[in-house]
Amino acid sequence: MKNRKVTAVLIAAAVLAGITFNGCGNTIDSEAVFATLDDTTITMGVANFYTKYQQATYDVFFMPSFGEDMWSQDLYGNGNTLQQDVKTEAAESLENMYLMKKHMADYNVEISKEEEDAMAKAADDFIAANSKDAIKQIGAQNREDVIEVLRLYTIQNKMHEAIKEEAEVEVTEEEAVQRKISYVAIDTSAHYDEETSENVAYTDEEKTELKRKAQEIAGAEDFDTAVTDAGYTVSTDTYGSKDDTDAPLNTDVLEAADKLKEGEISQVIETDNGYYVVRLDRENDEEATAKKKEELISQKQEDHYQDVLSGWRDEAKWEINEEQWEKVVFEDLFKQPASTEDTEEAATESTENISETEAE
Repeated sequence: MKNRKVTAVLIAAAVLAGITFNGCGNTIDSEAVFATLDDTTITMGVANFYTKYQQATYDVFFMPSFGEDMWSQDLYGNGNTLQQDVKTEAAESLENMYLMKKHMADYNVEISKEEEDAMAKAADDFIAANSKDAIKQIGAQNREDVIEVLRLYTIQNKMHEAIKEEAEVEVTEEEAVQRKISYVAIDTSAHYDEETSENVAYTDEEKTELKRKAQEIAGAEDFDTAVTDAGYTVSTDTYGSKDDTDAPLNTDVLEAADKLKEGEISQVIETDNGYYVVRLDRENDEEATAKKKEELISQKQEDHYQDVLSGWRDEAKWEINEEQWEKVVFEDLFKQPASTEDTEEAATESTENISETEAE
């Protein structure tokens, strides 16, 4: 097995980042059928290139942490290998993309001639910047497959925005309102022992002393000064309600905060791992509330987008050719070059149709 230098592409920007090729080639028949969506046929060339690009991204960013055997590992703890998970996600993404392509006219979405020309140029630049072996490995021998993947990304982006924009969403002030709190957290689980250089559990006597400090803070007129004098730091945050999944603190603390009026300080709140004292600074933090409102609107629009896709999937007939799809495997790996010089050298080699090989 040989190791060949390769220049790869970032599809969204139509510019490929440097990776290296490490493998024996690609035996996929690009004209074979990957799947059908109603009366539309998707080729293995498109599916393979799209999926191998996902592999290259994972190889470059995650393989240094998980090792070259990561594709055979169950990284998500769901009983599947990472290869199975990524292929499943790729197939689902392709189904969604072709559903959006099918419904473009419903949203007056079009691809302009300028955009088509830019995709063709990006595909040509990609193929020219890589060696023949690299192009074969990533499944880009047919420029039309590369162009189609670029086209699918473009359609997806346009349809995503168009579908979100049609959503009739409303967010009330009550939904979005964010309360601002200041609080001190006194950890009672363990502390660092300088003599042993280890974390050790607090004794009951030490916990009693920590609680006394918390009570003094709770009863102080100047909350900030009391926290600082006790050797702790005042933290601030905002939240919507104790049931808010993005809430910064646990339910017990937020339930106590909910009972406060602006400017009031809570009594000591005991949790499993510490003591808390909370001050309510604002009933409605306008800046945080406005930001939360935007987040909720965006989330409701995204929910609408997902609902539309789900409805299309229910109505369409999608069938994968499993015999062909099984041939897409992640046995040959992609790696980033050690330096920019490697990337430039690879581009020069591919342009001159020279394939330099190195023993692994």
